Amino acid sequence: MDTCPRLDVPVSVQFKTPAVMTPWRAAGRSGVVRTMAPTREMSLETKERIVKLLEEGNPSRMVAKDVGCSQSAVSKIWTKYKQHGMVVKAKRTGRPRKTSKRQDKQLKAICLENRKSTTKQMKHKWEEVGVNVCDRTVRNRLKEMGFQYRKAKRKPALTPKHKRTRLQWAKERQSWTVDDWMKVVFSDESRICIGQGDDAGTFVWCRSSEIYEEACLKKTTKFPQSLMIWGCMSGKGTGEMTVVNSSINAQVYIDILDSFLIPSIEQMFGDDEIIFQDDNASCHRAKTVKAFLEERHIQSMSWPANSPDLNPIENLWWRLKKMVHKKGPTSKADLATAIKESWHQIDAEYCLSLIKSMPHRL
Repeated sequence: MDTCPRLDVPVSVQFKTPAVMTPWRAAGRSGVVRTMAPTREMSLETKERIVKLLEEGNPSRMVAKDVGCSQSAVSKIWTKYKQHGMVVKAKRTGRPRKTSKRQDKQLKAICLENRKSTTKQMKHKWEEVGVNVCDRTVRNRLKEMGFQYRKAKRKPALTPKHKRTRLQWAKERQSWTVDDWMKVVFSDESRICIGQGDDAGTFVWCRSSEIYEEACLKKTTKFPQSLMIWGCMSGKGTGEMTVVNSSINAQVYIDILDSFLIPSIEQMFGDDEIIFQDDNASCHRAKTVKAFLEERHIQSMSWPANSPDLNPIENLWWRLKKMVHKKGPTSKADLATAIKESWHQIDAEYCLSLIKSMPHRL
């Protein structure tokens, strides 16, 4: 090809930009620079096939047509094979790592010093020891170490005495099987509020200008109406449940046990022996309550303080509140109706699954 300029054509015409430019060089009238899409790297099997065909004496043009690639790609693979004796991809250098192993250990120590720190706070701490990186690098290094920024789990505050009591209680029942736990009747009180049960939040489809539209709001109340309930359950299903309209003292609690616990035991177990569980509220541990249980020949289970995570009925309360929330009660009367309907809709299989979790909880 003749690359010399023609003498009979003006210079301004000779070097005029072509009308059609390659996409990776033309910026376009919009000013956006276009780049070539990255090509897919050839698989190891294809490279080995190319080498095999060339060793059999096939011309590179026929090999390229057979495997579906360019002839130049075939030539490069053959050249590398002759140089290195293999077609395995060589290790690439890439961008040098910004931090050393020692500096990464410093970041780990900063993270463990205060696990509630944000990446920006850890970045500033890291800068104090001479490491200047961005927030993304901090996140990447923590991810490499196995750290993830999670929502903290909610657990009751436990004293050393609480921990010792819980551990001892669990060890004493470590050998219990699911059949043993099937004989236990779990009970508890819980307060259910209107609007409660929406733990995951409410999501709506709206444009940025519509966030305060009536249909896009989640209404809240300062003092929502609520009801206190008492209920019991076992591996055979739910027992009786009642709405408590007054504060619970020892006498009120005895009336609840007499009116609702005793019928529940007779319905689920008949004359079989059971173990009754309740927590350590002062009205539960009153002498008159103990005398009532002894009179009815009901064995009471000791219970470690501050241990709602060991009581499967807490999971049942969570499910009940979700079910009540879906019914959308707007008054106390609606709330009471929704609670009773939802309670009877909880199936025995769910209760059985909670009892089966007891060995794992311990």
